[in-house]
Amino acid sequence: MSFYEEIQISAEILKNGKILLYPTDTIWGLGCDAFNINAIKKIYKIKNRKISKPMILLVESIDRLFNLVGKISDFNIKMISDNIRYRKKPITIIYDYVSEKRISSFFGKDSLAVRLTNDPFCTHLIKKLDRPIISTSANISGFSTPKYFHEISSCILKNIDYAVNIRRNEKSNYTSSSIIKIISKKIKILRT
Repeated sequence: MSFYEEIQISAEILKNGKILLYPTDTIWGLGCDAFNINAIKKIYKIKNRKISKPMILLVESIDRLFNLVGKISDFNIKMISDNIRYRKKPITIIYDYVSEKRISSFFGKDSLAVRLTNDPFCTHLIKKLDRPIISTSANISGFSTPKYFHEISSCILKNIDYAVNIRRNEKSNYTSSSIIKIISKKIKILRT
């Protein structure tokens, strides 16, 4: 199947409230439509993850990021742009939550962890879906993160709705993204 056929199938899976196993700019991830509460709950169940542990959202553009968290500072924009331009390890930034969207109320937090992805598959998928997507590692909570598709647990594979059929033989570039929070132009590193 071609890249664009995989985008089309994956977008339909997400639109129908189903769970997708897909390659990201870091590792293989489990994902769903970030506004579909039932699908999000299913991912928590698949991973055996505590509801109190929030998941990351992926966006493909600054505009979509603004729609989720409101206007962000020029400092944040420059940091994101530099990170993508110089192809450094992807970073997820925790933003104070200021949007009227319902994602935050589900997580019970006043912030959102969002990564602006530069990955071609993720970028095209989010554009096609026209919504942010959940991204969390394709492992059971507490177990190691798979670096290759073939390392993904059968417990994960039997509970998803679709596994994207590209990049399955590639090693993941990273184990996960760095997570930071910016407070008054000071960076607090939460995960390197």
